[in-house]
Amino acid sequence: MDTTMAITRLEGAIRQQVAISGGDPEVEAAADSILASLEPALRQMAYDLAEQAALEVGAQLPAYVVDVVLSGGEPSLRVRSDETDPQKAGDSMDARITLRLSPSLKEAIESAADTRGESVNSWLVRTLSIRAGEGRRRSRQVTGTIET
Repeated sequence: MDTTMAITRLEGAIRQQVAISGGDPEVEAAADSILASLEPALRQMAYDLAEQAALEVGAQLPAYVVDVVLSGGEPSLRVRSDETDPQKAGDSMDARITLRLSPSLKEAIESAADTRGESVNSWLVRTLSIRAGEGRRRSRQVTGTIET
């Protein structure tokens, strides 16, 4: 996310409006003051929008964790696999459940597992782990600094 470009466009739009006002030096000085004070707030707003985007993207990709990271002072989204797989957490895989499924649901599950390159068992364990954990609210940890 390039906040510098967005801030530059906003600055250009404000300067264009100032120019339309007749080039009054007091108006230009006021515009400069406003622009200088707006930049930190605009950068914070960009970070807030990135956090909101991360939450929305994360809701659409339940098998992944979406974080906001700062790279060169600019917020960006990082998408990574969800680490809630019980096999990775060290749980033994000896519990069993027998399911009765319609043939069409079985085919849909097999297709979804095949698309991800997983076995049906792995796909079901991962998907059920994620869905079972939806009731628990995950906290979002923000690290780094915001340059203003």
